[in-house]
Amino acid sequence: MDKYYTALVIGGVTFGTAAIFIKFSNMTPGMIAFSRFLVAGIILSRGRVNFRNIVKNLKVGFLLAVHMILFILSVYNTTIIDSTVLVSTSPIFSLALSPLVGIPTTRKEIVTGLIAFLGVIIMNFPLNEGRLYGNLLAVLSALAISLYTIILSKNQEDDPLLLTSYVYLSSTIFSFPFLLIQGVGKIDLVSVLSLLGLIIFPTLIGHTSVIYASGHVKPSHIEVIGLLEPVVATVLSFFLFKQVPTSFELLGSGLVIISIALLVNR
Repeated sequence: MDKYYTALVIGGVTFGTAAIFIKFSNMTPGMIAFSRFLVAGIILSRGRVNFRNIVKNLKVGFLLAVHMILFILSVYNTTIIDSTVLVSTSPIFSLALSPLVGIPTTRKEIVTGLIAFLGVIIMNFPLNEGRLYGNLLAVLSALAISLYTIILSKNQEDDPLLLTSYVYLSSTIFSFPFLLIQGVGKIDLVSVLSLLGLIIFPTLIGHTSVIYASGHVKPSHIEVIGLLEPVVATVLSFFLFKQVPTSFELLGSGLVIISIALLVNR
């Protein structure tokens, strides 16, 4: 497994912490999205903020902001497991859309994508109709992040950390209006620590790993490896919120791990 796949697997594990930190926070979705990307973007810029390049990445910044706002809203409107599982349907969107932008899809990628998707469906069976709104937001968030990954794969930047900084800072432009509309929310010690956790783990490590690997790993591969997120979230939910995983969730998690193993062992 080369360094790009290793980075993605590590990133996929850290993504699983995102919903946990969000669940603990009392801040608004707009405040969470704006703050985490602003701080992370400034850190990764290393004092080399280039406004022209920030504007150049507005398209991916917009999609990242949309994905994040929808994901946070979904966590607030459904369970952690449902939210992370449904947002992880992004590989299906990625596989379906990749040929439209000239990225070929192999039979192996289709098979691993279907196995992963089957695992996601099994993990979430039966779907709780009472949380339909939150579940729908999670699916729309999955569509946004798949488009983000596809467009990002076309970007060729010599310094991946600077590219990450540009994307994060451009996303704050679209997150800021939500902050103005929704307000800050409640700022307390737990919320601040949760925000710091979001910045360090799923943002600086997770999303940065995606940008680092983009251009070297196919978007569909990135999305399938990202399916580690619901597996990790399920485990953490058990210990932190006493949400005991069902046999369906355990079986589905196993299929997700198998699909990732098949994909990274080239």
